[in-house]
Amino acid sequence: MTHSLRARLLAFLLAAIFLAALVQGLVAYQGALAQADEVFDYQLQRTALSLAEGNPILGTAPGDPFGGGSGDVVIQIWTPDGIRLFRSAPNRTLPNRTVLGFSTLEADGATYRVFSLQTRQQVIQVAQDMALRTGMARALALRAVWPIAAIAPLLMLVVWWVVSRSLAPVDRTRRQLAARRPDDLAAVSEAGLPDEVRPLVHELNLLLGRVREAFAAQQRFVSDAAHELRSPLTALTLQVQALQRASDDAARRQAVERLATGIARAAALVEQLLALARQEAGSDAPPAEVDLDAAVRQALSDVLPLAQARRIDLGVVRSDAARVRGHADALAILLRNLLDNAIKYSPESGQVDVSVQADPAGPRVTIEDSGPGIPPEERDRVFDRFYRAASGASAGGSGLGLAIARTIATRHGADILLDRSSTLGGLRATVRFPSNTTPPN
Repeated sequence: MTHSLRARLLAFLLAAIFLAALVQGLVAYQGALAQADEVFDYQLQRTALSLAEGNPILGTAPGDPFGGGSGDVVIQIWTPDGIRLFRSAPNRTLPNRTVLGFSTLEADGATYRVFSLQTRQQVIQVAQDMALRTGMARALALRAVWPIAAIAPLLMLVVWWVVSRSLAPVDRTRRQLAARRPDDLAAVSEAGLPDEVRPLVHELNLLLGRVREAFAAQQRFVSDAAHELRSPLTALTLQVQALQRASDDAARRQAVERLATGIARAAALVEQLLALARQEAGSDAPPAEVDLDAAVRQALSDVLPLAQARRIDLGVVRSDAARVRGHADALAILLRNLLDNAIKYSPESGQVDVSVQADPAGPRVTIEDSGPGIPPEERDRVFDRFYRAASGASAGGSGLGLAIARTIATRHGADILLDRSSTLGGLRATVRFPSNTTPPN
């Protein structure tokens, strides 16, 4: 079976036309033969009746009503006693005993269709050779069939033209796509497309739009990564040179410590860049039910060493049972980044509180710290890549933590709100999840 829609339509439609024309021709042919038989029988009967009304003895021989004296009709007239009074064809003799009305008989090696009529004075027989009769009937039948045979090819041409014309927009779209450059992801024109094909092209345009966004994100990532990695790599190069120039053990140890710190910062930056790339690319895994309280406790265990190193009082003040639909790994990264920022921006021996609240409007996770907070005019900008708020410049970092957190939140239909903590005085970050969650079992 061919996979071409055009070839398949043409094959089925042309085959259907051919079969329909064949059946119609056969039906017309058989009908024409039957009608010709009826007409010939009627003419035989009318000839016999006209002879019965005339004077066969004194009158002239009746003419050939079928062909102007072609001799295809044989007429014989007998007396009731069997005496032959008239014979139209001297070389053809019919039996003088026959069935009244229509009958078929053989005589002189030929088959005849006979109509016999008896009056008080005579018996009239009108016969026609079946071979000639059949030939004339077929000729009449062929005259009825030939218009069908002539119209069928014309109809096939019309069908071929209509199918080709109807599929021309599809072929035009194919040519447009084939002529495109690899980097041309513009939408395909839907003008003039059939209703059956337009949804397919529409979905293709949506796919092209998503691919454009993915390429744009990739280009932004490459540009940002190149820009941000330049400084750490330059610093590492200078620290290596300083290590090489160190003249004593103290200078060498100091250079090694600076080099290790620079390598750790570069590694952290690369890790954040890769995490951002993964989250912007999305996940093919289907979402599942995630225990929000368990995700928070996992994130707390990940940042606990950093909190202990800075003597931060890290704890959970409220822990409601709640579930959200999403990806557990991504939610863990979101919460860990928020906690990491809260710990880094809080002063030594500060405090960070976490609460999980189940709400009819949707679960919420709130993280509050005792740091300097973020000014209201900068709270939107801190979600931009590589942006560091002025109040937290001394905390270091790559400026990617909140950008990654917002990307993950957007994928889960959640919002991140930043405002001032009324209890600790620093920043309060609230993650609000949508209300279409499933309560825990």
